[in-house]
Amino acid sequence: MQGWSARPRTRAVAMASAVAVVVAGLGIVSASGNDAVPSAAAAPAGTGGTDTSARSSASLQRSLAAQSRLFSATAPAAETRATTASRSSSRTSAPAKPKPTFVGPIVWQGMPALEPGARHAAVKRLQKRLGIKVTGFYGPMTLAKVKAFQEWRGLPAKGYVGALTWQALYTPAPKKARTTSSSRSRSSAPAPSAPVTSGRVCPAPGSQFGSGWGAQRAGHLHQGVDLMGPRGMPILAIESGTIIRAGRQSNGAIRIVQQGISGSKFYYGHMDSITVGSGSRVKRGQVIGYMGDTGSPGAVHLHFEYWKSGGESAAVDPYPLLKSLCW
Repeated sequence: MQGWSARPRTRAVAMASAVAVVVAGLGIVSASGNDAVPSAAAAPAGTGGTDTSARSSASLQRSLAAQSRLFSATAPAAETRATTASRSSSRTSAPAKPKPTFVGPIVWQGMPALEPGARHAAVKRLQKRLGIKVTGFYGPMTLAKVKAFQEWRGLPAKGYVGALTWQALYTPAPKKARTTSSSRSRSSAPAPSAPVTSGRVCPAPGSQFGSGWGAQRAGHLHQGVDLMGPRGMPILAIESGTIIRAGRQSNGAIRIVQQGISGSKFYYGHMDSITVGSGSRVKRGQVIGYMGDTGSPGAVHLHFEYWKSGGESAAVDPYPLLKSLCW
């Protein structure tokens, strides 16, 4: 029993000694914060003398110095980790910048000047805007279409495509020249003024001469004259009379056949839309339809035939008649 009870006392003595050392060590640190070694007089009475206090103080100094080195070695690393984590967090939490929206220049600005004979990528863009077949070559068909467009928009109809023509191609037409897809609004639009010759008017005022009589076509010769103009250009009854056929043909073309008061018949083909039906009576200069490319995609024009005797197999060259009325 005595050996058993001796152990607690031994432990208590050891703990008391450790506490005494720590207390003694704390007592030797000056208020100024300097780690100075105390003199012998600073040792408390009854603690074992100067040697014991000095050893305790030296041990405490070594402990503090070790802690100081440990803190100096670990603090920067910890601070670096904290700073890196803070930057990473700020990057993650920062709202994403909106992607810039590119707003290009006006399309027509910087387009090259074009004239007949040009071969250029811009010619394809020109042909697309005019609604004709895209070839990349500025040939006679393109020239006729450009002149018709320029006259329609009030520009010098010379066929030279410069800045003004490009701008007109990419900007809406003035209200007085604009046409809508609604047949009701189109039919109420006033007919273009056209000179009257022998009771007849030009069927497409402002148009230009395109392909002529007798031109080679797939399997046949051209039996009329093509009048070139912009899509939506009003088509007029060349003279007063009656509509005997109106509607779409088997090839998809929208056409009108008119019996005139003169006894002659007139054929209007490839129209975008019409405003009259079979049996309608029309007056000279009345709007009967609008220029388009039905049955001939990509080539906006009016195909006009003149059946002078009234026989539908007896077409004659309409150019002399149209020249007296249109050009």
